[in-house]
Amino acid sequence: MPHYQVPTLQTTLNGEGFPRRVVIVTNHASSSLEYIDFIRTFSETTFFLEQAGQPPAYQVEVVSRGKGTIYNVQGLSIVASKAYDELEGAVDTLIVQAADDDDECLNDTDFIDWIRKMVPRVRRTVSACTGAFILAEAGLLDGKSATTHWAAANDFRKRYPKVKLIPERMYIRDDGVYTAAGVTAAIDLAIALIEEDLGPELARRVAQAMVMFMKRPGNQAQFHAQTAPHDFDTPADPFVQYIVDHLEGDLRLEKLADHFNLSLRSFNRKFRERVGIPPGRFIEQRRVDRARQYLESTHEPISRIANWCGYDTSDGLLLAFERHLEISPREYRKRFTSSLEIEHRAT
Repeated sequence: MPHYQVPTLQTTLNGEGFPRRVVIVTNHASSSLEYIDFIRTFSETTFFLEQAGQPPAYQVEVVSRGKGTIYNVQGLSIVASKAYDELEGAVDTLIVQAADDDDECLNDTDFIDWIRKMVPRVRRTVSACTGAFILAEAGLLDGKSATTHWAAANDFRKRYPKVKLIPERMYIRDDGVYTAAGVTAAIDLAIALIEEDLGPELARRVAQAMVMFMKRPGNQAQFHAQTAPHDFDTPADPFVQYIVDHLEGDLRLEKLADHFNLSLRSFNRKFRERVGIPPGRFIEQRRVDRARQYLESTHEPISRIANWCGYDTSDGLLLAFERHLEISPREYRKRFTSSLEIEHRAT
């Protein structure tokens, strides 16, 4: 076995309240990575504490909505031995994994009622990916800020309009409830929880051991796929189509209202009713998406890309990227250039 060099840990764990019981609630056919991410991250914490002669900080267990095989791929099966309704005793942190594709868990009233009753009894509640749907179905996110996987954001907004959804964020905390985006965001959130409980040194050691950032560059923005016009519920909507076809042009709201023979107030109202977001925000999102396509697939100067996307200067594109992605166009290009191209340049 390789010999690992383990840095000396300076943090001293206060024994009171530890180990904290962490319960992960999963579903049949859900992605195994989400609960394995949490288990692995908390296990790294235990490893560093053990190396320092200190007791574990967490006791992690998994329960499922029904026993039996919860994940199966050729050559590998994961079996749950405990159902959620068999759980007894105090729980510190409740982690809800993603909802299943067929909405079975959302339609399971006993399960949703159990979630609703459990949350007030725990110190904090966490969801991963579309696990936010489960919390929202139980009414636990009403009036709160939350996130989920970007691909499910439109569906989430329709189902749960009382939730302040922010799909750009990797994770969000609001009044003891934590929601995380896609699979790897679970690791980001787990490290944040460790820092919250045990301080930055131990969180940093765990991140280093897992060969990842303690905090990702560019803050915590999801890099979702660019949205094409047909991804909207109104694919033939003239507002949407005109904007997408004229992103490089003058799209001031007054001009758009005149084009559609509407007052500015009526245009804003109708656009929001039909598309779901204000027109100014929609225009900027589409321009950023168009710029991302150029940055990923061309070597054109950023100033030229900015012009193609409707900005007079590269500064306008920079500000839009920082608002939506919390990263500059130049840094975005570095991250999303093909790894094969980088290798070719190096040789």
